[in-house]
Amino acid sequence: MRWINAYLAPIVVLVLSVAFYWGNFALVLSETTHDVQLGTAVEHDAKVNSGFCIYPNSKLGKLVAEELKSRGEKVLLFSSPIQCDGQFLAVWVEWLNTTYTPLFSKGEIRIGAIYSSAGDPSHYLIYRNATDKREALISFEKSRRPQIRGYVILTVSDTSKGIMSFRGYSEHMMNEAAKALADSLEKLQQEEDE
Repeated sequence: MRWINAYLAPIVVLVLSVAFYWGNFALVLSETTHDVQLGTAVEHDAKVNSGFCIYPNSKLGKLVAEELKSRGEKVLLFSSPIQCDGQFLAVWVEWLNTTYTPLFSKGEIRIGAIYSSAGDPSHYLIYRNATDKREALISFEKSRRPQIRGYVILTVSDTSKGIMSFRGYSEHMMNEAAKALADSLEKLQQEEDE
């Protein structure tokens, strides 16, 4: 009987470790703050297409797409940055830092985004191929069509208490970033109305 207990305890610890690392759950109370840097270039007679074309078809891209759909937008996910009939949006995670325990976690995530109201990916392509990424992000070259172009650098800071897996907490952070990005996109779209 003792040998069963000697093997059972390590097995239980192993199962719990795997569940809290690979599982995807987060039953938490969170305090979340956002820091947004937003840059825009609004051209005379700017055109705003309906719907969104999101690149890349990644975890963050899918979360942003879900958030925009929940706000009534039509969304297509793209695997390459091409001209589209909707509003072009490129999104990426710059970094994600977390301090994790199963009962208390805190972290920060920084995401970047480049937006075109006319479905033009040229600003993103210039950024992607640039050696000086910061300069390429904040510079707007003359465009071929009237549009609102912009970039977003968004940092989300979070402190959560509850029961959570590592993966669940990381996804919670990305969900919060997707919501904050959708809010920032609404501000960019309002530039046309003003």
